[in-house]
Amino acid sequence: MLAFEPNEYPDLIELDSLQLRVIVDNEIDHMSAGPAYKSGQAQELYRDPRNRDPVKSKPGSGSCGCGDHDHGSDDTRVDTVAFDFEDLVVAGHGLSMLCIGVKDGKEHRVLFDTGPTPSLYRANARRLEVDHAKIEAIVLSHWHIDHSGGMLEAVKSCTEARRHQPIDPVVVDLHPDRPDQRGACLKRPTPEDDRYEYVAWGADPTLHALEKEGAKIALNDKAHTLCEGYFGVSGEIPRRTSYETGLPSHSRWFAAEGCWKDEQEIMDERYLVARVKDRGLVVLSGCSHAGIVNVCQDVHNAFKTPASSSSSSSSSEIKSNHIALVAGGFHLAGGHFEARIPDTVRDLQEIGPELLAPGHCSGWKARAACDDAMPGRVVSLGGGSVYTIAPFPK
Repeated sequence: MLAFEPNEYPDLIELDSLQLRVIVDNEIDHMSAGPAYKSGQAQELYRDPRNRDPVKSKPGSGSCGCGDHDHGSDDTRVDTVAFDFEDLVVAGHGLSMLCIGVKDGKEHRVLFDTGPTPSLYRANARRLEVDHAKIEAIVLSHWHIDHSGGMLEAVKSCTEARRHQPIDPVVVDLHPDRPDQRGACLKRPTPEDDRYEYVAWGADPTLHALEKEGAKIALNDKAHTLCEGYFGVSGEIPRRTSYETGLPSHSRWFAAEGCWKDEQEIMDERYLVARVKDRGLVVLSGCSHAGIVNVCQDVHNAFKTPASSSSSSSSSEIKSNHIALVAGGFHLAGGHFEARIPDTVRDLQEIGPELLAPGHCSGWKARAACDDAMPGRVVSLGGGSVYTIAPFPK
């Protein structure tokens, strides 16, 4: 088993609030109920005064007893929203989340992953009215096209939004071990058939292409913080559990040698973490190829002790390593990975996140198992979802 020192974040500060906006996920869910601090794009569209239908609305001045009449036929006030489904985000196989941290009235924004294609990122970012001039950094969880495919488009949008403003270029935070290409081995030789069969996934954007679009590249394989300590990005994730053993069929193409090689461990994977006053830690995992339990255990180890003197002291009401929300891909979909669900659920119960939002590659079976074991604490991630993590009102 691979062994590493736990990641550490001595410079991570305690935020007053953190908002997560899901730009891309494998599904959308505008209807299911969630906790008070989760809303969605549909609700925002309902409340947006720009969507008020002037024909079907009127100010009114009288009162209504809701008798046997149609609203709008008397002098009561009527408000009608013109709801256009073209305004709603669409789903796709990938992940992208915008993180907005606030401390003492100051805001920093980081984009975590960019979805699988430029067109999907562009369409959903437009629908969500993402302000690319305010995005200071783009963090790639790992080199897989369903997370990096929209990155050139995101960088291009950030550069264009800055064109007439004195703003630094967007920083693109990457693990330095970029593969030529990745894929999966679908078939290995048998006595009856001596062929290998591979599927090649799309190639990740190159560093040169990102710089050409205006990005400032930052290569990091160690734990570090961004944006004045608002966000932490892990280095390599310690692999400690016995059952989270990577992807057996995963392969990597080496162009210089002209061959595929097995790559069960995706060692360039990283997670993002933030800390919110009186609430605890928020953890974003792109795919959890290292295992979502390994991710959460590493976070627990990183925050066993109180925060450094550079940040305000934690509330005595929560443990220093309490996880308020863990969101993203848990990679428990598919026959091989579904066998890990019971162990994963057992260990997540012990870790005790306040809320779990399994999305992307998690699969419905894993989400159902988590909900059975931890009722009321599991929600779908869902494109267009908005999570606002802040101290509860007193």
